[in-house]
Amino acid sequence: MDPLLAFFINRVQRTYFSGFPIYRTPEDTYAGAFMKHRLSSRFEAVGEDCVIAELECVAPTGAMVDIESLQKLCRASQSAVVLDRFIRSVHLLNLMNNPTRRDTVFLPVTQALITGVSHNHGSVFRTILERLELQNHQFGILLPSDLQIDKNRFKQIIQAYQRNGFLTAERTAQSGIVILPYSPE
Repeated sequence: MDPLLAFFINRVQRTYFSGFPIYRTPEDTYAGAFMKHRLSSRFEAVGEDCVIAELECVAPTGAMVDIESLQKLCRASQSAVVLDRFIRSVHLLNLMNNPTRRDTVFLPVTQALITGVSHNHGSVFRTILERLELQNHQFGILLPSDLQIDKNRFKQIIQAYQRNGFLTAERTAQSGIVILPYSPE
């Protein structure tokens, strides 16, 4: 078995995503599977030293599927929160496959994750980074541009991500992303 994939399976998949298969592709990248959909990564450069990890989801029919449509397939045992974390973990595995990349990587989260996690956003994902020995790399969380929460909850979420070591940003139509300022408690 591929050593990087074995490391990922032993450190993360067995604990957090046992119901989500992951495999090496013929293109020498990694992809996950959910409900017969292929989940892979694409990295989009934003500025000089930032990239955004983007999901490429292909249905069994070959059609591209957006994350919201994919999340509608979730059952209670495969919640949208777990799917969101799994997708970000697939991105991490693909980053580990390219060890020369040193950019700040922004990993998108979905409205479903924001809604489904009541407090301490980023703590589970921080643990995943530590299990993968990526705690010394710079990661950011890219919040949904249409995030629908009140201002106090928004501030609490940003503070939690920042407390867990993540930069926070929002996607904008004009410039790609805007990094949110540090928000002390």
